[in-house]
Amino acid sequence: MQIQLVSNSITLGDNQKDYINEKIENLSKYEQRVADEATLVRVDVEKRKVRSGDQKITTQITMYVPHAVIRAEVHGINVEETVDLAVDKLKKQIERYKTKKHRREKGGKLMPESTLEAVSQSGVSEEMMEQIVKRKKYKNVEPMREDEAVEQMDLLGHDFFAFVNSDTNLFSVVYRRQDGDYGLIELEKK
Repeated sequence: MQIQLVSNSITLGDNQKDYINEKIENLSKYEQRVADEATLVRVDVEKRKVRSGDQKITTQITMYVPHAVIRAEVHGINVEETVDLAVDKLKKQIERYKTKKHRREKGGKLMPESTLEAVSQSGVSEEMMEQIVKRKKYKNVEPMREDEAVEQMDLLGHDFFAFVNSDTNLFSVVYRRQDGDYGLIELEKK
């Protein structure tokens, strides 16, 4: 497992870096593929400027594991607290990932790699604009089924996920509704 620490507006001490590395390495006992040396774990720690509240530290941990991307983001008072909370979220997501690792298509062959894994390998481009603060471009997006898109959305902890639907070959967005159910938006071709 490769661990990459990135800090923004904060300087991490050696004891904090060791604490983060130790916590991340402990995640490998939950799933063998997480411990694989091809797995990349990126830990972003940022000190935010907030006017009210104590939650000034944001920790985001992104794990690029085989056929998935697992992510947790937490806000808190100090680095250690946010790392502990993020690791707790990741443990639950790793358990979900572990139960899905033996998925196969009806024909018995392994499913193609997920859209997010393909994106993580091809790289993501970011540009700063006046109102759009982040832009991502994806190349060679592999189609996936709706249930895979819902799973990826849950693994990332997001409220929506854009993908190419393998059943309809249309650009689609799956999202979490306020009532807890899921919705699907599909772009129809003219």
